[in-house]
Amino acid sequence: MWSELQPTDHQLSISPYWMGRTEELILGFFFFASLAIAPQSLNAQVNIEVLRTDSLSMGRSGSVGGDMTFQTGNVDFIAVNFRGRVYNVTPTQTRLIVGNGGLGFLSRSRFASNGLLHYRRSYTDVSFYFDPEWFGQINYDRSQQLTFRAVGGAGARTAFAQGGWGQFGAGSSAIVEYERLMLPDSAIHPNRTLKVRWSSFLTLRVVPSDNLVITSTTYLQPALNDFDDYRAVENLRLSTSITETLALTISFDLRYDSGPPDGLSALDTRLRTGVTYTY
Repeated sequence: MWSELQPTDHQLSISPYWMGRTEELILGFFFFASLAIAPQSLNAQVNIEVLRTDSLSMGRSGSVGGDMTFQTGNVDFIAVNFRGRVYNVTPTQTRLIVGNGGLGFLSRSRFASNGLLHYRRSYTDVSFYFDPEWFGQINYDRSQQLTFRAVGGAGARTAFAQGGWGQFGAGSSAIVEYERLMLPDSAIHPNRTLKVRWSSFLTLRVVPSDNLVITSTTYLQPALNDFDDYRAVENLRLSTSITETLALTISFDLRYDSGPPDGLSALDTRLRTGVTYTY
């Protein structure tokens, strides 16, 4: 259902063979890069909605890109990020693989890195009103003092309204989250946590013109056994097309953690500018 709501764009035609090889290269690069650049740590769950609202066609498609990040909060630094994603769309299912990696410097001397690998499968023929799905993710982010994070969950998403102007949708899922942190022995926050969270989101996509897309996504993720323990994430992205396959993007991210580890700020913000190539 969700994939049927996507606007149709003309895309570059590439044979299934080269689609498969590209998918393998993207997965291999980001998997080994995440191992190589990490003295380890990690961040919040990847914002899938800003990816899923991109136009989809049957078969394999995807994108590769990069951006510059300007971040304040726990760490003030400038970073270079690389990302890739691969879709495999059939009449009944949508598979999505996302890989991210980043390098940056803190205060011109200290080094930070992050990496992420995410897999998601949605079932688009179960109901006209919603799409059930399940997903898994591993990632790290040194700026958050996290050496390893694993997330798995299942839920559903739907679209309340859609048309030539864009889309308005929401979703909800239950997730199991394991985190391992790099904290001193004197820290109050535990070094390892295992929690079940309820993750919900609202997303709005507005298309003012053929070459401009504005997307806003808001996540709220409370722990099921303690609603005072929650995370909130807001992402605002502007994407403008240069060609049918190349786009410039500007993104603003805000992340709030009600119970951050010792020495970390509850609020992080990021401003990113980048380029994305879609095939």
